[in-house]
Amino acid sequence: MTNVASITDFIFIAADIASLSLCALYIVVLLPRSKSISSNKKVLCILRIAAWIVYAALTVAVPSIWLNDFITMTVLTIYYILIGYVLYHHDRVGILYQLGFMVSMYITEIIAIMITATNGNVFSLSDKTSAYILTVLKIGLLLMATFMLRQLIRKRYVSVRQHFKIRGMVFVPIISMLLIFGVMISSEIFFMRYGYGWMVLYCILILIINLYCFYFWYDVSNTQELKHKIELMQQQNKLTHQFYADLEDNYANSRRVIHDIRNHLHMLEQSQKLAESQSYFDDVHRMLNSLGMVYYTDNRMLNIILNDKLKSLKPNQVNCHLLGVSVDFLSEMDTTTIFANLLDNALDAMKDNDDFHLEIQGGRMQDFCVIKLSNTTNEEYAAGRSSKTGHEGIGLENVKNAAEKYHGEVQISQHDNVFAVTLLFPDCG
Repeated sequence: MTNVASITDFIFIAADIASLSLCALYIVVLLPRSKSISSNKKVLCILRIAAWIVYAALTVAVPSIWLNDFITMTVLTIYYILIGYVLYHHDRVGILYQLGFMVSMYITEIIAIMITATNGNVFSLSDKTSAYILTVLKIGLLLMATFMLRQLIRKRYVSVRQHFKIRGMVFVPIISMLLIFGVMISSEIFFMRYGYGWMVLYCILILIINLYCFYFWYDVSNTQELKHKIELMQQQNKLTHQFYADLEDNYANSRRVIHDIRNHLHMLEQSQKLAESQSYFDDVHRMLNSLGMVYYTDNRMLNIILNDKLKSLKPNQVNCHLLGVSVDFLSEMDTTTIFANLLDNALDAMKDNDDFHLEIQGGRMQDFCVIKLSNTTNEEYAAGRSSKTGHEGIGLENVKNAAEKYHGEVQISQHDNVFAVTLLFPDCG
């Protein structure tokens, strides 16, 4: 009978240790892995196995040596975070979720203890029976908490970003743990008067608050990411607009210089009527013509952008018809944002494409101003993806945001090897 009881005790103790270790391991495995972790898989596997064996041993040894919940949770939490950060993810956000798990684990243990103590008094249970019930409750509640945290990680995990600050969020699980420690230390009179039911409710509320904070933090982080992206867009738009403003000044200076040089050439032509010199003068005139601006459109800023972007193309590679199409309703900043980004994307398709051709057409259709840019490409278009190395893929998003200011619409299509973007603006005048 004694042997049977000993085996039963061992099974429950082993189940308790296994649940604490396996749930902790499961949360860490759910977190995205870091690419900077050691590439030697065999050594890494051995280190991980050894680390989890030590963790399992600490769950038994630390509470037995110090008999202090604060020391136990501090040691286990620090060691658990080190395992995850060093051997798995190298991610600040991962540390946050690990902290959340440790808080959940401690709260579920407190709830299990309180429920067991209440039932033990009511039903006059023996110490051994109470210990078995406590173990079952701890395992069951921990599995529930782990499952809820798993859902948060899978559906609302926030990838770490350089501009991200998580310090404020880290305080939530830490303060929650300190609050529970404080209540446990100072609430003996409260327990004697009101029993353990209110403490269980308190712990459940703390757990709900932590889970909700994790849930809510996902939305806050997405808002921060959107704000960061908007800041990048605004910065890009300002730099692009400044570039074309400087380019316009350069063109103006160039036109003045070209005008003076032409006058000098005419004087030289009049003073030297030598037939053999005529070809030289013709070459100089052609060179000066190439330095001037092509007249693509009536809009000053758009004309500057087109001259800058299309200067690298051969005459047979581009066909632009925008004369008579008014885009003066667009601000200079938005004109730059829309057409500089679209032309950059189009010219990017020219790489490794010997048959590249760009078509720019504009006109009025009923009450809409319609401008279509189409180019040949060897790439397959996929929404939200950029083929440019190191590019954030925000060009088309910038274009859409700028067009929406004027109630415009951006239509994107690809048929065979022709990629097209159509801009529609209502009531453009």
